[in-house]
Parts: sequence; C-alpha cells; structure tokens
Amino acid sequence: MRVHLAIRPVVLLCISFLFLESISFANDEAQKKALPSVQEIMDHYVAALGGRDAIFKHKAMTIHEKLEAQGQSIDRVVYYKEGKKSHEKINLPNNGEYQSGYDGTTAWEMASSGGAALIEGDEALSKIRDADMYYPARIMEYFRSMDVVDVAEFGGHTCYHLKGTNNWGKANEHFYDTKSGLLIGYRFNSAWRGGAGDESLVINEYKSFDGWQMPVRIAHTDPNRTITEVVNSVTFDDVSDAEFRLPDSVKALLAKKQ
Repeated sequence: MRVHLAIRPVVLLCISFLFLESISFANDEAQKKALPSVQEIMDHYVAALGGRDAIFKHKAMTIHEKLEAQGQSIDRVVYYKEGKKSHEKINLPNNGEYQSGYDGTTAWEMASSGGAALIEGDEALSKIRDADMYYPARIMEYFRSMDVVDVAEFGGHTCYHLKGTNNWGKANEHFYDTKSGLLIGYRFNSAWRGGAGDESLVINEYKSFDGWQMPVRIAHTDPNRTITEVVNSVTFDDVSDAEFRLPDSVKALLAKKQ
C-alpha cells in the first residue's frame, strides 16, 4: 500500500528557514576559525610599533601636543616614567593650568584654581592604565577577557574588531588594521565616569620616535564634539623625579584621610 504524505507549505517554510540558519551558522563558525587569535593580533601590533625592544628601550618620556576643538587650540604636555607614573599639564587659555597625575600610588587632579581632588575607585584604575608608559606592549594585562569578533570597517580601514572587558568591568572595543597591524582606534562608553556616553577614538597618523611608531594625530569623538590630539614632539629619558611629586594640596587631602 502506498501512503501519500501531504506536507503543508508552512512546514516546508519552517524547514527552509532551519536549513538556511544551519548554513549561516556554519559560515559564521568558518569565518571565526579563519580569524587570528587575540594574541596573534597583539603580537602583530607590537611588531608594527617597532617591537618590544623599541618600546622598552627608554625609562621615561615627554610628549608635547596640542588639543584642537571648535577652532581653539590648547597646549598639553604629559610626562611618563617606568613604574606607571605620569604627570599631565594642560594650559587653559585665560584660565590657568589643569594638572593630573599618578605617582605610582596616588591618582589625583588639580584645577587651575589650585583645588585638588583624589581620583579613586574605577577611575583610579583607568588612570593607572593611562600612566603606563609601556601600555601598548601589555594591553592584555588590563583586560579580564578579549575576543576577536569579526572584520569591520573603522576609521577608513579594514580592521580586526575585538571586544573586551577590562579589569574593572567596562566594555571596550579595539580595531586593528588587518594589513599593517596598527591600532586604528577604540569604541567605548564613558558614562560610568561622567562622560558624554558613546565615544570613539580614531588614530589618523603614526610617526616613528627612536624606532617606536606612535600615534601623532588622534580624533576623540563623543556625542557633543570632536577633539583632535596633535603630537608635536616626543623626547626620551629627560624627566626628573620632581615631576611626579605630589602637590601640597594633594598631600593635604591624603593627610585628612589618615
């Protein structure tokens, strides 16, 4: 006896969708397997910068640059020293000088009026990362997880797109040029530290300083504006320990906490 099975169109449609989804899943898995690992991308990046020898060659450096936004330009200088020490000075037109720093123990900032504040909590962890002169060679020390998710266009480049969560639980996306290996930029949300929200950073130009390829033109964009950071000079091993001494007003705040 022949039994005729009538399959309804809706069942056929469901079967088709399941088949297409299985193909899509297989393609996604194949693409992920074709992507390099996070470590391979980091190794390529360090090599593109000039290698670990170039990055770790010096013990301190001074960066002079300008911050440009809405037709205005202000001077900024940042001093770095091994041991994760930094001191930033921003010359505010007609409003004195803003400073911030990390001396290896304490993160702080000081308004042009002289009023100081201690930087604590997750913001301090972010400040410590930013104070690390050798950060490009040890990015993964600051992340609890990082994955290569796909290849995407970013900043006019075809990039490996990485998504990570840093050690203080904040999401951060990285984009590395698939050919040169250089970091093209970041995407993140700054609301947790009082920022404007979704922000991006795009590196538009690199330049070699004593064999170390460094970003020299960087666009920071948030929902309100774009600030362009233009590096004028980088010099090495010219920073005195005095640059990292805590201002008296910061010392006073620490004394009150004890």
